[in-house]
Amino acid sequence: MTLEDFYSFIVLYQIRNISDAAVELNITQSALSKRLRNMQQELDTRLISTRNKRQLTITESGEVFFRYAQTITAQYDLMRAELRDYRALRRGTLHIGSVPIMAQYGLTQKMSGFMHDYPQINIRLEELQGADLLKALQNQAFDLGILRDVQSQQLNKSQFETRDLDTDELRVVLAADHPLAQRTSIAIADLQDQDVVTLNPGSGVYEKVGRLFQQAGVTPNIRFTTPHIETLLGMVAHT
Repeated sequence: MTLEDFYSFIVLYQIRNISDAAVELNITQSALSKRLRNMQQELDTRLISTRNKRQLTITESGEVFFRYAQTITAQYDLMRAELRDYRALRRGTLHIGSVPIMAQYGLTQKMSGFMHDYPQINIRLEELQGADLLKALQNQAFDLGILRDVQSQQLNKSQFETRDLDTDELRVVLAADHPLAQRTSIAIADLQDQDVVTLNPGSGVYEKVGRLFQQAGVTPNIRFTTPHIETLLGMVAHT
């Protein structure tokens, strides 16, 4: 038995006339009659009494079959509608990979607004270091990634599109009572004997800091690394 059989019986049930039902279904009367006979043979029960050709009578078995036919076709239609939503990106789960910057750049608020505007789309967020995120994106493990430009520049432009979400500056952060804190400008050479805390290797920031020190001919005294900016700020405040 096929879905067309269920739909055909529903129309026949509602119209109660084979000729008119065939017109509604856009098939011949003989094709509809044959479909009905096959259904009754498969079920081994009579669904419709044809004693009155003008006004068909639905048997008790036909009433039961009609209820199930309605349920089956309704569920099928719901399934197709839901799958259409997935194809049209109106429903589903958006798998996002990000470096650990969501709170600092107000991105959690933007995601909350997105979820409000698109209530049928869920977000699954994974926070990774830049190098790991870059590898995952290249392996198509995420629908999209949020990462620093030092990583995004390594992506193949024929495979990925990039958009700038925000701009930032690389700055030296010092405790308020640090001797260098009162200066209006600081050179890399001024940090030669200072303990340095920075984001982890692979973050992009770590590598950029290393290049700046290298260009100045200075070896940085990196004492502590972490993936979280809040932890860095806490270390600076208590150093």
